[in-house]
Amino acid sequence: MKHLLILIVIAALLLNCERKESAQAKKEEETSSVELDNKIDTIVLYWQTDFDTIRQRHEINIENDQYELELKIYSLNDSSIVKMNDGGKSEIHKDIYHDMVTDIILKKGNALILKFQVNKTTFKDSLSGDFLKYSVLRNVKYKFVRSNRLFFKADIDVPDTDWSTELDFSIFYRTNKKGQIEYWNIKESD
Repeated sequence: MKHLLILIVIAALLLNCERKESAQAKKEEETSSVELDNKIDTIVLYWQTDFDTIRQRHEINIENDQYELELKIYSLNDSSIVKMNDGGKSEIHKDIYHDMVTDIILKKGNALILKFQVNKTTFKDSLSGDFLKYSVLRNVKYKFVRSNRLFFKADIDVPDTDWSTELDFSIFYRTNKKGQIEYWNIKESD
């Protein structure tokens, strides 16, 4: 009788252990399926490299002398701009794109008068932090020459958004201010 009682107690203990292991396994399975349901996907948009250089040439007259103004607009292909957007509970959008620059070159015959590189950081004092971080300089256009300065118009925008600004700037090409830049009319739009 004692042996029978011991066998029944052992059987009950084993049966109880199996139930606990089964419950633990079921709990782990539910936890892992919840983790899979809550896993966040990251969608990465990587802008392809751009090896094109856009050249704009202008022949301008300054005090009856002929000058050649060249604008070279190109991508740095540096993947330096990374923008993360929360797309919701299940995804994140990560945009990676490249900064742009414009070289402004003024020549008289073969003589180099001015070479100046413009990028978005040229205007950093007038742009907000996030806008400066995610924006790209585009569409630099020559307007006119006056008072020892070359005048331009440019656009700076955050790609794939409506967040942009237009601005006007000028660069001194002679006198003791040669190479100095001034800019105005910077108004960001959201």
